[in-house]
Amino acid sequence: MQIGTDYLKTTELTITPMYRARLDAAHDDETALTNVFTGRPARGLMNRLMREIGPLAAEAPAFPIAGGALAPLKQAAESQGSADFSSLWSGQAAALAKPMGAFDLTRALAEDALKRLGQLAAG
Repeated sequence: MQIGTDYLKTTELTITPMYRARLDAAHDDETALTNVFTGRPARGLMNRLMREIGPLAAEAPAFPIAGGALAPLKQAAESQGSADFSSLWSGQAAALAKPMGAFDLTRALAEDALKRLGQLAAG
C-alpha cells in the first residue's frame, strides 16, 4: 500500500468531504495512472475527466500548466458537490487504510519496519 494513501486518511488531514468519501468507498480496481491533472503521471481514483479523456492523455497540458487549466472546471464542479474534475490521489489499496492520527500511523509504520529488520537480521 502507498504510505501516502494511509496519510490521506489520518484524522489531522483536511481533505474535502467528497474526497474523504471517495477514499472510504474505494476499491482496488478504481484507480489508474493519470497525467490529466498535473501533466505528470500519478495514481488517482477514476472520475469523469479520467474516463472521458483517458487517464493518460497525449492532449494533457505539460506540467505545471495542466492544474491551472483545470482550475475553473474543478471549482465549478466542487461547488456543486461533484469531484468529476478533481484530482483524487490514491494508491490501489485505499480500502486498507484505517483512519487514525498521523503520529499513531508513523509509530505503527516505524514499529513494523523495526520488527521486519529484526527478523532479517535474525534470519
